[in-house]
Order: sequence, then structure tokens, then C-alpha cells
Amino acid sequence: IIITYTFVYTKNLYQIQLYNQETAILKIDLNSTKIIIEKNLPNISTLLKYKDSTLFLEDNILLKNVTTFNKIKLSNMFIIEITLEDKISQTWKFAL
Repeated sequence: IIITYTFVYTKNLYQIQLYNQETAILKIDLNSTKIIIEKNLPNISTLLKYKDSTLFLEDNILLKNVTTFNKIKLSNMFIIEITLEDKISQTWKFAL
């Protein structure tokens, strides 16, 4: 019985570690995307494109597996709402 529970516990621990690793990688991808957008902020409204669950900067792939993407340009602010793989959603606000 002890050996069986040890294997079950080890399996659950492994699955949790895999999920945490995937989530951490998604967070790093999102933060990297945010930094790239900040660096290209003056022209971002024309450079940023979303097509077929992929986010492009000009013609280069910026981020894959984007579930939802919405960009709003106001007079003094640029807002991006993004969801990645239905797991992480963020709203970014940039001052212009």
C-alpha cells in the first residue's frame, strides 16, 4: 500500500511540476512580448498584427498560441488585452 501511494504521489507531483513549468514559460513569453512592444511603442499600432492565433511584429512572429487579442488606441494611451492558451490573461497600458 505504501509503495502504491508513493507512486501516486510522485506522479501527481510530476504533473504539478509540468504545469508550473508550462505556466512559467508562458509568463516569460508574455513579459518578453511586452518588452518588445514597449521598445517599438511609437509605431506599434501599425507594426502589430494578429492572425490565426499568432501575433506578428511586422512580418515576424512575436508570439504563438494567442487565444484572444485586442488593441485599443486612445489619444494618450495604447491598451492591449491578450490571452495566451486560455491560461494567462493580461491587460497592458502604455502611455504614448
